Amino acid sequence: MNHTTLTRRGFLGTLAAGAAATLTGCGGSTAGSTDPGELTTIVVWDRAGAHAKARQEFFRTWNAQQGKAFGIEVRYEPQATDKYEEIVRLGFQTKRAPDVFHSPSAQLGAFVAAGWVRPLRELVDKGVLDAAEPYHRKNSELVWGGQPYAIPTTSFTNRMIINVELFEKAGLDPDAPPATFGEVRKAAAAITKAGGGDAFGMIVPIKATGFRQWSVDVPVMAGDAALAQFGLFDAATQKYEPAKYEPVLELYRALITDRTAYPGAATLAADVAINAFGKGEAGMYITSSAIVSSLTDLGGTVKASAAPLPVPDGQRLVRSPMNAGYPYAISSTSQNPEKAAKVLEIMVGDGVQEALAAKAAPPLNAAVWDSAAIKDNALLQQFRPGELDQQWPKTPGGLLQVEGESVDQTIEKLLLDPSAAIGPALTGMAGRLQAAYDAAVKAGELDPQEFQA
Repeated sequence: MNHTTLTRRGFLGTLAAGAAATLTGCGGSTAGSTDPGELTTIVVWDRAGAHAKARQEFFRTWNAQQGKAFGIEVRYEPQATDKYEEIVRLGFQTKRAPDVFHSPSAQLGAFVAAGWVRPLRELVDKGVLDAAEPYHRKNSELVWGGQPYAIPTTSFTNRMIINVELFEKAGLDPDAPPATFGEVRKAAAAITKAGGGDAFGMIVPIKATGFRQWSVDVPVMAGDAALAQFGLFDAATQKYEPAKYEPVLELYRALITDRTAYPGAATLAADVAINAFGKGEAGMYITSSAIVSSLTDLGGTVKASAAPLPVPDGQRLVRSPMNAGYPYAISSTSQNPEKAAKVLEIMVGDGVQEALAAKAAPPLNAAVWDSAAIKDNALLQQFRPGELDQQWPKTPGGLLQVEGESVDQTIEKLLLDPSAAIGPALTGMAGRLQAAYDAAVKAGELDPQEFQA
């Protein structure tokens, strides 16, 4: 069984013994005071990184200048990136949860099922919710049972970023980047040959957090508008179609075996991959707009351009799946939900987005995209949401109890073992996922309508 994903029944079974105590016990904030001059501490948890540094700086200033007017002091606490979800779960299970927290969109459905987050309509200003409405559609990962539970703050669009100079050195036209997987393979070979051992065709960071989500699912979904992530679920047919992973797995396998992928794909983590691209050691990298702030942090001078996502041979780009990312939610354990809601409104407002933009992070608000902070950032502007950038739909994958290998385990095994047969492995994955989904629907643990457009 995949122990990282639990259905509603599994979550509530785990928490049954202490559920009532959890919902009424100590949250992250201080209790309300009868002293009107005393500040209420609202604890915010976030995933550590470049964005967290910007938010931390923002709230340091906010506490000193605006917080007192609201009777609030924000205690902003970044948490370890690679263990963030585990830390959040432990926080709720041990009654040490924060008031407001970054709730990864793929995990939000499980958090809702566990009773750990509050619906926002009764707490958050209507204008704030209206501004987020494009990302609160019925099949959004942030909406469950018709209720929004989190608000996003950044627009993580996806592109294939390319090194312009390596393209030109290899005799390739950076203004006509590869549009299909077959073209990517040919370009990778040309870049590697021209690189002479110092530069390689493409980065395949198998050990990067979210590799399957961002680098495997996204380019497949770009050529097929019916699919959702985490096993390639088709909400219209209520069927899993992991056989459609085969073209991207064949591409990455070929890049690794051809030695046109950046060396060490089997152990390559995101920070190493970004550093390699920033040093001009790779020609292509399928990634999100988050890479711009990371490259800015590195102080690299690589000449880069953001190209459309490549798709399987014989297909055309029909959408560019994006994630309105870094959503924030209010904990059900907060003793001060109204003040927590005020902090949430501040976190998703223009002030924080402008602070993030100053660090080259992609905002949601169009006005911030046009602001002085990033209007002249050519690379970041190439990630600006356009007509093809569509919020990816939610998927039941994070709520299923799947027997045997997880999707990530199967994908990784197939990439690391070129001799493993792709077809039978994907057929087995389809059987495991479909059985888990059908059982959850039959038991009333999942509503199929949640995933319909």
